Amino acid sequence: MKIALCLHHFLPTHIAGTEIYVFNLAVHLEAMGVATVVIIPNLGSDSNEEYEHDGIRVIKYAENSVEDRAMILGKTRPGGLSRFVTVLKDEQPDVVHFHELAPGRGFNIFHVQAVHQLQVPVVLTFHLSGYTCFKGSLMYNDVSKCDGLIKIRRCTECVYQSKKITGIKGQVLTATAMSLFKTGINTTVLNNSIGTALGFPFVISKIKNDLLKLTDIAEKIIVLANWYKVVLEKNGVATEKLVYIKQGLTNSPPMAPSNAGIILPLKIVFIGRISPLKGLHLLIDAINALPEEKISLYIYGHETGDGYVAECKQKSANKKNIHWMGAISPPDVIATLSRYHLLCLPSTFSEMSPLVIREAFAAGLPVLASDVYGNAEQIKDGVNGWLFRFKDRIDLQTKIQMLITDPLLVQVAKQHLPSPFLFKQVAAMQLKVYEGILKVKNTTA
Repeated sequence: MKIALCLHHFLPTHIAGTEIYVFNLAVHLEAMGVATVVIIPNLGSDSNEEYEHDGIRVIKYAENSVEDRAMILGKTRPGGLSRFVTVLKDEQPDVVHFHELAPGRGFNIFHVQAVHQLQVPVVLTFHLSGYTCFKGSLMYNDVSKCDGLIKIRRCTECVYQSKKITGIKGQVLTATAMSLFKTGINTTVLNNSIGTALGFPFVISKIKNDLLKLTDIAEKIIVLANWYKVVLEKNGVATEKLVYIKQGLTNSPPMAPSNAGIILPLKIVFIGRISPLKGLHLLIDAINALPEEKISLYIYGHETGDGYVAECKQKSANKKNIHWMGAISPPDVIATLSRYHLLCLPSTFSEMSPLVIREAFAAGLPVLASDVYGNAEQIKDGVNGWLFRFKDRIDLQTKIQMLITDPLLVQVAKQHLPSPFLFKQVAAMQLKVYEGILKVKNTTA
């Protein structure tokens, strides 16, 4: 058996959740006797390249097309599509497994359709919620959890709100856009911002239509969280197409949790991208409002040169209890987490199923996180961690103050952490999916 694993970027040049997930999947599949090849676009190049990363073969197919507005809206095909097809014909995989699809010149629905035309089975893994939500946050009007059902008018209003188009202006724009949509006038064909704004109902409609097209083509769709499985079912994805395989720890065995008591200062750790989506600014603000001698924060993450990093560093300037620790290697996460008392994940969007929560549990740490779907599915509030209201710095501060006042709560929560689920179990479940698909294909051939 040979599996082609497709995503936009790969190690070692890009290190993020999807890249690490695919790498570990490839490693464990290879260990089980399954041949793998990772395929990514060679953006900005008119030639193919190949390299190996820690024993995993990677092919970069030529993708030198210019990404313009029409391509981002899905109206034109990426120029490198034919090169991708040629690579597949040369490699002859039994299954093509896409881990990322997005508008533009990377992998998108055109690539999935091309594989289908080659009569090669397709598997999709949805790592993010952008397949049903234009913003990818699943937070309605940036205030409350959305039920995930794609509704043209509601989703359009939500997009406008995210772009600060509210009040009378927002109402007029929504009414005009919906009127054009109902009469079939698609203004996205106009190459300007006004055309895009008025055409958002068509953009939302395309998200729904593409989801259903992908559902028809794919043999199976793998989801990393049960909550997103429910969202997909609400939007018409057949239950029999969906397979829930939760996130697994990428390094094992996990460390034995420490039973040591909590001595102040309470040591909070943040591990993740230094990005507004991860909400580090909320955590820094909350820490700054609390007694410096009773709380300390340790920040791990790659520091880019953008304005957000500078803003966060400015907020923490001259603070002796806030420490910037730099980037961390994935295999070192659990051991690093074990040095602290509590992980904080103040996400400002609906995380799918953050691996760092499972890593914290394996290291013996409860988790304090924002109340979004991916966090809430893993954290039982007041049992193995705590949830604070979305984007609510005051509620986050109140929760931390509660733990400072009574650190025994952290110690008690440690006794209720779930057992670890390892990535070798993830890979074994994925292999069963592939085997089932090929068994059906061989039976009907």
